[in-house]
Amino acid sequence: MKFVKHCLLAVMFLSTAVWAAEEANGEQLYKTYCDACHGMAGGMDMSKRIAPPMAAVRMHYSGVHADKRSFVAAISHWLEKPDASKALMRGAIRRFKLMPPLFVSEANAELIAGYIYDGNIAGPAGFQEHMNEMHGKGGKGKGMGKGKMMGQQ
Repeated sequence: MKFVKHCLLAVMFLSTAVWAAEEANGEQLYKTYCDACHGMAGGMDMSKRIAPPMAAVRMHYSGVHADKRSFVAAISHWLEKPDASKALMRGAIRRFKLMPPLFVSEANAELIAGYIYDGNIAGPAGFQEHMNEMHGKGGKGKGMGKGKMMGQQ
């Protein structure tokens, strides 16, 4: 009987741990899976960066996928299977190479993408100046979309 009781407790503990992991929010997942490469480290010195700043990714994707549903679908699909032929940031691929697939569940990919869309993700120091110089005020230069969310930092 003790064995059964211990097994039931173990199952309950593991179930709770799995449920808690599934309930992780987008910010936690972003910090776990994205921030190390797309965060502030390296600032705007691209020779010190591993990947483009997430603020740039958000700007490029929101210019094409303005509504949240479309944005989340596009980012989630990219996380599952990055494809250079479908990239919105070809310059980033030339500079940093193609991002490897992110092995997270579809639900977690959607949480990450939703956080990127909604989140308060600031660009590194000098980001706004870079965007103004490279893409024009409001992000409208060089075919980069409408610049939605450009000013949000």
